[in-house]
Amino acid sequence: MSPHTPMNTLRGVLVAIEALPLPGPVRILNLCGDQERVISLAGMRRALPRQVKLLSGPGCAASICPEADLYQAIQLVQREAVTLLVSDNMLQLPLGRHVFGPRTLLEAKLKGADVRIVSAPIEAVLIAQAEPRREMVFFAAGFETLLAPFAGMILEGLPENLSLLLCGRRVEPLLEKILSSEDPGFEALLLPGNRCAVTGTSAWEDMTQNFHIPAAVAAYTSTGILAAIHAVLRQLCLGEARVDNCYQPMVRPEGNAMALDRLYRVFGIADGVWRGIGRVERTAFCLRFAYEVVNADSRHPDYRGELQQSTGEMPDGCECAAVVLGKQEPADCRQFSVGCHIDSPYGPCMASEDGTCYLRSRGHRAA
Repeated sequence: MSPHTPMNTLRGVLVAIEALPLPGPVRILNLCGDQERVISLAGMRRALPRQVKLLSGPGCAASICPEADLYQAIQLVQREAVTLLVSDNMLQLPLGRHVFGPRTLLEAKLKGADVRIVSAPIEAVLIAQAEPRREMVFFAAGFETLLAPFAGMILEGLPENLSLLLCGRRVEPLLEKILSSEDPGFEALLLPGNRCAVTGTSAWEDMTQNFHIPAAVAAYTSTGILAAIHAVLRQLCLGEARVDNCYQPMVRPEGNAMALDRLYRVFGIADGVWRGIGRVERTAFCLRFAYEVVNADSRHPDYRGELQQSTGEMPDGCECAAVVLGKQEPADCRQFSVGCHIDSPYGPCMASEDGTCYLRSRGHRAA
């Protein structure tokens, strides 16, 4: 590499990547919607060598939220005297089946349901405190970075009028299941820096050793993500498999001890359904019995059973399940930018700003 292209510059990392003697085509799977946003909007796929292919995996919580939980949220805010507090990423998430009434929370809101947008759990707490006579439900779909701080709020005591409709997931067991298959579909992993800052990297180290797959913890800038890509490609060239930490000093092997203590004091682990993928063992967070008092399912009727007579979680022709697993590119779906687009999403991956199809669509517009 020329001395004029140091590794801490965008051009420098690209030059270093181009200089690697890659053994052949390499597919790298990322697990974070925020990182996919940078990759897509920066046109990173076009800048990399042709033999390097970046895949987007299960990094968007809205895209994998089970249809039954979304249906429950829509029914609660329509049929019960509650206010639903939810991230704007969940507003346009569509039900896949033909059901009576609104198919999205946005449709329910436009028809008069009390759906309010919050950008963080603390906002849900503050809104509930401001209106103590109004029953409120926080619809929380996310990973450890969302649930760990909210666990702290639960330990401190939520307002009595606030309960939790939970769709929390952890991705490691799903990745182990994929890697155990005959053809996982990728040769390296980019790990989300924010989640690894909470959980640590020890579990990922075990996975890289067990399946001999290179991994790197990535940051959230173009240069930071390219540095992680260079790290896993270098491992492949050397025949190595480990976790390279490219998000120091935020990430440590043991994670954040205080955050983990709060997380697992409040939440246990159960089997969880991933939309379009099915049930995966030990991937769902659930409230422990001691905190059942804040469980929305304990306070309100459960309407999920109304969907049991139907089959399939995706709209006809929707390929979002394959997209979430990195098995298919968004543009390969016949609905992409035809029957499914940002202004009117047909499938879940187009509905959220963190969704792969949404970001690819925006990336095409920006190009």
